[in-house]
Amino acid sequence: MAKLLMIQIQSAPYCGTAYLNAAAKSRHHTFSLLLSNSPSTILSAIQSEKPDIIGFSCLSCFMKEILSLCDEIKKTCDIPIVLGGPHPTLFPEVIHEKSIDIICLGEGEFALIDLLNAIEHKKTYSHIKNLWVKKRNTIYKNPLRPLVEPLDRIPLIDWSCYTDTPVLYGSPTVFLIRGCPFSCNYCFNQKTKELYHNLGSYIRHFSVDRSILEIKAALKYFPKDPIIFASDSFGIDLPWMEEVFAKYSKLTNLPFVLLLRPELTTQRCIDILAKYNCCSVSIGVESGSERIRRDIIHRYYTNTYLIDMANRLHAKKIKFKTFNMLGLPTETEKEMWETVDINVKMKTDFPRASIFTPYPGTEIVEIAKKKGYLSKNYNFDNLPDTILDHTILKKLDAKKVQNMLFFFQTAIKFPRIQPLIRTLTNIKPNFIFRLYFYTIYALVNGIAERRNMFHYIPYLFANRRYR
Repeated sequence: MAKLLMIQIQSAPYCGTAYLNAAAKSRHHTFSLLLSNSPSTILSAIQSEKPDIIGFSCLSCFMKEILSLCDEIKKTCDIPIVLGGPHPTLFPEVIHEKSIDIICLGEGEFALIDLLNAIEHKKTYSHIKNLWVKKRNTIYKNPLRPLVEPLDRIPLIDWSCYTDTPVLYGSPTVFLIRGCPFSCNYCFNQKTKELYHNLGSYIRHFSVDRSILEIKAALKYFPKDPIIFASDSFGIDLPWMEEVFAKYSKLTNLPFVLLLRPELTTQRCIDILAKYNCCSVSIGVESGSERIRRDIIHRYYTNTYLIDMANRLHAKKIKFKTFNMLGLPTETEKEMWETVDINVKMKTDFPRASIFTPYPGTEIVEIAKKKGYLSKNYNFDNLPDTILDHTILKKLDAKKVQNMLFFFQTAIKFPRIQPLIRTLTNIKPNFIFRLYFYTIYALVNGIAERRNMFHYIPYLFANRRYR
């Protein structure tokens, strides 16, 4: 039996971590999870747990903080540290950081099992697929294993690692589909698809029966709030989706929230959702400027299509939240107001906006560099730690972008006061504007997902550093 201590700095439900917990336990290894960003707390836990290996699941926006924690660990502990998740998958050069011993690229469940088995039997793990392993001055760069097919082979998700943590104040989350068919140029998905070329079907669904087990696993630990189906590709296989929701309706009468792409929100898709107790859907509008969508972010639907889609949802009494970005490269103030305008015309129930964050390695970053919105040497050290505050792009009016974010939801829900809001956007951003925004933002998001505020407020408080 090998012991893994997983450290997570954000108090949010990471499906990947829960799957790793299940994978480790399926082979009788010990999996412990610590939610902390405090070096002293982490070092105390290491001393108490005495793990064989320490793991982090790494989002790019948290990479600097995680590397700093790894450096602190290595000052006193000679225990191997493994990084997994999106960042090392797309930027494996992180293996060169002095405190990192192993990285896992891509799907990690079976790579983790192989790693823990090797540690248990005191065998070398430098040959395990999906792992890059650093030993002294040599880095063993192992190839990726094929994508797991059928997806049901992966051990059933186990949320028990989050017991007695603020994470379980959140809504039950289920991830039934892996992969996305789209290639938005600001997203990591495009690069991930290239990484897995010729290694299996990129888009995979759990079987209907396994999907019900995944739902039951979430209901076992989370509050009885509406379930969030967080996969990117609902609507791509409508017969499968209808069968899942038909069985779901026999399992529970809880409503559910679904993420949808505009292109997949067909009339048949909407009819299925209306039939099976969908309380709201979340849709990426991103920008109201057709020029921005077409030329900058590569989303190819028209405003007319968005309005027609919204009308179909309203006709079935399905409320919807929209995701929108402000401060995109080349975006003008007029185009930011076009994003407000399309949401007004769609009669969006729950508008939500963030400030565009340029992730190195994506195509849009190269566009921004060429057009002078980012410096040529832009990298992860320049990433902001929140998408809800300020733009880091040059050549934009930072004050206007920030204030547009602060009053975005108000401008849509109360269009008659837009002249006042236009005046307010000329004022220097301040604490009052920020406090107003966070209050409205939290309320709109909570209501959109019908969250129990008794659970939701502690959850927000636990994540106040990671907005």
